[in-house]
Amino acid sequence: MDELDGLASALQGVAGELRAGSHPVRALESVAAESPAGVAQRLHALAVSTRMSGGAVEAVGARENGEATSYADLLLARAATAWSLTAHHGVPVADVVEALHRDADAKAHAARRLDAKLAGARAGAAILAVLPVAGVALGEAMGAAPMRVLTSTAVGSVVFLTGTALILGGVAWTSRLTRQVVP
Repeated sequence: MDELDGLASALQGVAGELRAGSHPVRALESVAAESPAGVAQRLHALAVSTRMSGGAVEAVGARENGEATSYADLLLARAATAWSLTAHHGVPVADVVEALHRDADAKAHAARRLDAKLAGARAGAAILAVLPVAGVALGEAMGAAPMRVLTSTAVGSVVFLTGTALILGGVAWTSRLTRQVVP
């Protein structure tokens, strides 16, 4: 999400520079100088490819046909395509960059909202993972000696290993589910 926020801000800056009359390469380099490292690297690659008049999509490291490694790469591939259209057909690139900014900003906002909605699921999973440990600690504090039962008897060992496997599996499953949802 931070990368997407940084990219949205950078695209807004590039669009502003272009509206002010800056050359596209100068606009990219100016905004890249003030951007976070990951965004700056992508903007520099786009500036180099724009300066060389071609190969912009390959320089950014993504294509619109689905080979992008992240949404940020896809957006910059679209920006590279916009630069190519500008170079070949005279299409005003500032409008396209502003549209890309709005797209990145909307995607980042949706990702933040979704992340906030998933916070409850993550907190619930963390509590459920800690409860058995708290129960064993409480049993030890009360003198019931659950650790002795769990580690010294055959049934206790099976219960201990099964419970540990289920807890770790639940945490991994919840983590995987929430990672798949958030971009």
